[in-house]
Amino acid sequence: MIESWVDFVFGVVGGAAAFLCLFDGTRRLCAYGVQGKAVLMTVLAAGICALYGGFAYWKYSDLKATLYMNQRKIAASPLPANWSRLSPEKKEVLSVARARRTFMESGTLATYVDRGGETRAFAPTQEDMMRRERVVTYYSRAEYSARSSLAEALLWMILALVAVLFGMLMSLEKVPAPADPTREAGDA
Repeated sequence: MIESWVDFVFGVVGGAAAFLCLFDGTRRLCAYGVQGKAVLMTVLAAGICALYGGFAYWKYSDLKATLYMNQRKIAASPLPANWSRLSPEKKEVLSVARARRTFMESGTLATYVDRGGETRAFAPTQEDMMRRERVVTYYSRAEYSARSSLAEALLWMILALVAVLFGMLMSLEKVPAPADPTREAGDA
């Protein structure tokens, strides 16, 4: 899913340039030895790959941490210190709000204390169900985005490794001998 076309275009252009520069820099280093331009090209391209991959991994770890903090099991909140002195109506309102919050956060149907002092199961309303659906949708999208960021980070690492490997393999190819200009002129 492409969220921003500008980011997509910069990612493609930056990725293609990094791949080609890393490939050619590695090829030149392996074929001709350490030279200034080849080292500079290789280091800059490797830095770009590391930067893109590092940013994608940072985004993944940030989203996973956010999801973990939001989805961790919420321990039942303790009752207020003055619970015994509250009116039955206030007890019902507080316990229903507590059961509703538990349902919104975890999807678990909790119990509450009604005005008569009896324990009842919380029955969510249609509005509660819609709110819970929005929470689940948010978690699903964030999880998908986190997985996409991890895949992007791995892709950058694989891209860099492939470029280096191809550069090394292409450096093994024999370069044709340079043409002798005097011999060509004499043959004619």
